[in-house]
Amino acid sequence: MGMKAMDPRILVKLIEGHKNVIGPLAEEREQFYRQQRCPRCDGAETEKQADPRRMIVAGEPLPRYQLRCLNCDCVWDPFTRVIEKLGNLAQAFEPTVPILKTED
Repeated sequence: MGMKAMDPRILVKLIEGHKNVIGPLAEEREQFYRQQRCPRCDGAETEKQADPRRMIVAGEPLPRYQLRCLNCDCVWDPFTRVIEKLGNLAQAFEPTVPILKTED
């Protein structure tokens, strides 16, 4: 059984006169995610990753996401700083000694 979408006109009438409290919270949460850095490689490029086991927290109107570092593939919870997947640090850094390829 699928979900049936409500009529948009009914939705507009239901929220009419109510204050928007979710919008500012969502913007604040997005800013929080953008400020996070990888705990392993200190990379700033991250993406949100949904984990259904940890998304819903009692008393919070917005879901929580884990972050995945795009440099080293580390996955962590930005709220608790618990690392779920260590990732591969070799992907994050260029080697200090260049790798020379020899042709036979």
